[in-house]
Amino acid sequence: MTAVINNFGGYYKTWVYFNEARRCGAQIKLPCVNRSEYKTVIYGNEIYIGFVHIENLEYRLALRIVEERKANGNYGGLEDFVERVQPGPEQLTLLIRVGALRFTGVSKGRLLWDARLFFGKNRKHLTFQTSLFISKSKHFELPRLEYGSIEDAYDEIELIGFPVTLTYFDLLKTKFRGEITARNMMNNIGKTVRMLGELVTRKFVKTKSGRIMHFGTFIDAGGEFFDTTHFPRSLEKYNFRGHGIYLLLGRIEEEFGFPSLVVEKMAKLPVKKDPRAE
Repeated sequence: MTAVINNFGGYYKTWVYFNEARRCGAQIKLPCVNRSEYKTVIYGNEIYIGFVHIENLEYRLALRIVEERKANGNYGGLEDFVERVQPGPEQLTLLIRVGALRFTGVSKGRLLWDARLFFGKNRKHLTFQTSLFISKSKHFELPRLEYGSIEDAYDEIELIGFPVTLTYFDLLKTKFRGEITARNMMNNIGKTVRMLGELVTRKFVKTKSGRIMHFGTFIDAGGEFFDTTHFPRSLEKYNFRGHGIYLLLGRIEEEFGFPSLVVEKMAKLPVKKDPRAE
């Protein structure tokens, strides 16, 4: 799976291959300045997402992080990292928000606050202040800066393209996870059930009459794949609404030893909002 991810190919989007690796027992880790490479790397059963997957992270900076670490050892903290790599303020913010400096044991809120102290106050000409590192940095007592799991997940979606520390199912407003899972489908052939699935992909097919029908692929809350069939009559009222998690009502049918859900109705489910946007 790591090789496929680094090949940047395949039929599915990158997050699907990370999901498959997790399903097979891998632990997916956010980028880390002390562990990650430019591309995704695997240590035992731990897969560290590569810097290449961080949206808007500069290529040269990503290489410099790795080269400096290999030349002079792991980074000892935020100040050590900034002094040795000298990222711009925007780039440092990206790395903090994506969790790449979590090895410090300091919260994101505190790291973001401290990062601002390393740069000039003129926002039009933010420059690295090397003189700050000549003497010991001042320590400020701050109120607890809240930064919860939901905020982390939204940072990951924005910067990597998918949540890592949570799943989209964890972001749902509802706690309902379906009446059955993909593993139970063969035991429920002929039954009409409600299932929950995250949309992976869909295929367009024309019927004999020239109308469009879809074959869908979803992932349930356990990361298992299941297939769906959407006939034109169903699609007229219950069409796809982009990526997300859907509540699917349908009858389970079996063909050549494989089950699928023939969908009668479906609806895209709402998720919790990013608290920072409220």
